[in-house]
Amino acid sequence: MMPKVPIFPLRSIVLPGGLFPLRIFERRYLDMVTECIKTDQGFCISLVRTEKPNSYVTDIYEYGSWVKISDWNKLEDGLLGITVEGKNIARIENTSLDQENLLRGEIEKLDLEKEYLIPQKYLTLSKFYKKIYPNLKSFIDIKEEKFADASWIGYRLTELLPIDLELKAELISITNAIERLEKINQIMTRLYGDEFTKV
Repeated sequence: MMPKVPIFPLRSIVLPGGLFPLRIFERRYLDMVTECIKTDQGFCISLVRTEKPNSYVTDIYEYGSWVKISDWNKLEDGLLGITVEGKNIARIENTSLDQENLLRGEIEKLDLEKEYLIPQKYLTLSKFYKKIYPNLKSFIDIKEEKFADASWIGYRLTELLPIDLELKAELISITNAIERLEKINQIMTRLYGDEFTKV
């Protein structure tokens, strides 16, 4: 286990191989980003499990993403813009708010999954992502194209599928790339039906 590290609870996620733009405006996150840049450290993005009005988010899902800042700049509206790169799936434990009300936790970074050629059964998933990717770059980008890799395609579709956060968190927690693709295949068939299978 690593020492307690900053956690950024969001309703979106970026996973290994993905690039994600964020706008930073809260003081606690500005301080976090400044420290991460200064020390070349990363932080964890987690999916929000529950939110309560007028209170800080402390209830998050157990698996999130360890990220590092790859770029930053001042935006036209004066806010800080950063781009983070997903590095590892991370298991998060023992979370608590620090004195700046920044959520921190103990993070176990999981080993990267080995590259594995997508089985024939799931090639439609890769074709689907390849078709929609050009329209997604402003929302979430990629570091390197790996359309034939089972883990990579599974991560990209997990990031983008319009599903509830509980199901998204379940996909993140799966440690086998083929099991993840099978689950995504079921979801895609349910969501898009014939449109998906005819890609």
